[in-house]
Amino acid sequence: MKLLLVRHAIAEDAEAFAAAGGSDAQRPLTEIGRKKMRKGANRLRSQLGRIDVLACSPLLRARETAEIIARAYGDIPIVERPELDYSYPPEAVVEWLAQCPANTVVAVGHEPQFGLLSGLLLADIPRAPIAFRKGGVALFEFSGRIAVGKGVLHWVLTAGQLRSLKQD
Repeated sequence: MKLLLVRHAIAEDAEAFAAAGGSDAQRPLTEIGRKKMRKGANRLRSQLGRIDVLACSPLLRARETAEIIARAYGDIPIVERPELDYSYPPEAVVEWLAQCPANTVVAVGHEPQFGLLSGLLLADIPRAPIAFRKGGVALFEFSGRIAVGKGVLHWVLTAGQLRSLKQD
């Protein structure tokens, strides 16, 4: 099984959005964030040809990022998973993924959850060996179902590195 973790793209500034009366859950992507993610999602297809499950956090910025990826892959469906909200522990994500019957899962979410999750997947330690920047991605592979300490890290790309890849 393959798992691609994608941190949401650049969103509105948290403090400014809150000061204007907006909730963190409704904080949207910026126009620059959308534009950069569209290019990154198109490049992603050359690295990950097929997605069986595209899941996202219920927070708007993650949903908008997932929608951009879904369009790049021919408008595939998106599954909203509460476990991908950064307020959930990374173990909750592992529990969900362990039950997921797909071959290739793309999960769109947040830091610090994804950093901690990567430590669990690689070494069964909830410490962040990877710092996911906005729009950053990491591909893990498992010989069977996802389990803690059983992941193999294939690659990690910042958003800029992803956008710089050649498009097929």
